[in-house]
Amino acid sequence: MADVAITWQKIQQGVKETERLLGQKQYNLTMVKARQTLEYMVKSLGERACIVDGDLSDIIDQLYEGKWITKTTKEHYHKLRIIGNKAVHEGNDNPSDASQAHHILSQEVYLFTNEYVAKKRKPASNSASRPKRNQNQIQNARRKRRKKRSPMRDAAQLLIPVVCVVLLIFVIRTILPDKENETNPEPTTPVETTTEPVSQTEETTTAPPETTPLETTTATVIYKATTILNVRTMPSTNENSQILTQLMPGDPVTVTGTYDSQWTIINYEGQDAYVATAYITQ
Repeated sequence: MADVAITWQKIQQGVKETERLLGQKQYNLTMVKARQTLEYMVKSLGERACIVDGDLSDIIDQLYEGKWITKTTKEHYHKLRIIGNKAVHEGNDNPSDASQAHHILSQEVYLFTNEYVAKKRKPASNSASRPKRNQNQIQNARRKRRKKRSPMRDAAQLLIPVVCVVLLIFVIRTILPDKENETNPEPTTPVETTTEPVSQTEETTTAPPETTPLETTTATVIYKATTILNVRTMPSTNENSQILTQLMPGDPVTVTGTYDSQWTIINYEGQDAYVATAYITQ
């Protein structure tokens, strides 16, 4: 804190010296003093921002990148730096440059005071002015607060979770279907897909022994498929029974005979093929 106070005193003294030198028409020294005061401000901000590396130009840029100063302040700092460098290294003694340096310095020191110095000061705590309460007073105050609590409030706090649970059960029973009244819908999915395994309905059927075919013939009748239906080379769903094609719902099919209670013989491109009897209708 002592270093900060010293730096702030140097900044204030620098502004006064800059104004005095400008009044004495010592323009070169005015610009040099303005740059020196700028270094005090940048150093103070750099320490606060934990910036330890870099020259004056680099620190100014780092302060802007870290959002410690605004874009306008960054431009003013660089302008002061450039004017001061010309005064130091080139002996610049231009009155206009000196007046500009003094004006920019005064403006930025005022901003520095309001934005960085004033904000850092914290108001003194008034806790010391408050009378300390002993332990008995604190306990008595707690007892009074407990006595003021209404029984209705306590009851409401207990009832709220119960009401929430009842409402949740009601909502669940309203949304979910009644399983007791639910009926099993007819299968609407395809009997088989083009890849194995085939659909559940046809997969559960077992092929009759090949040694005891029950094939019968009937008159040629036109049926229609009731769902997506596989047309096979054999009355079976095993891998030896190839799928010739698939019938879509409503596709006509010519029935030439019945193999057994599960399979029907149809005419597919002039040859016998087999479809599941349960999924065709007249």
